[in-house]
Amino acid sequence: MTLQDSGQSPEDTARFRAHWTIYLPTLIVALLYGGLWVFLLAMGKGDTALARILLLVLLLVVPVLLVRAYLRFVSLGLVIGRRALTYRQGWMRPGWRRLQLDAVTGVRASISPLGRILGGGALIVMRFDGGDITLYDVEFPEEAARQISRRLRPMKTRHKAI
Repeated sequence: MTLQDSGQSPEDTARFRAHWTIYLPTLIVALLYGGLWVFLLAMGKGDTALARILLLVLLLVVPVLLVRAYLRFVSLGLVIGRRALTYRQGWMRPGWRRLQLDAVTGVRASISPLGRILGGGALIVMRFDGGDITLYDVEFPEEAARQISRRLRPMKTRHKAI
């Protein structure tokens, strides 16, 4: 399913994508290993095995981490419609999936302390069948949870009346 044929009009939807903090692990590895390598060069130990290993990590591992983060950043998405959620969990699961709001019992945001400062976190959608769908690294997960909860309220009143 493509997002264009989801049957939602643009004014009925709320869109969320990946948060930029998805790049933080790559940045930390690059700064840590790069800083240690520069320190060894400054100390005159640039020809040691440790310096070569640090350089190897900088040249091989950091680009792989960067490509992985980029692919995840561009392939994660959530579209909240009037009656359904359409989501994509990343480049390992590239297809858009659709979940009817009738099948959702609740939703909550899970945010780490660093996520509270930077604005990213996970969104956990609970289903009637007991399975949870977790979307990691979503921008503004509390707002996404509010949007879904607002659309769930009319659904829950309809279910109670039956």
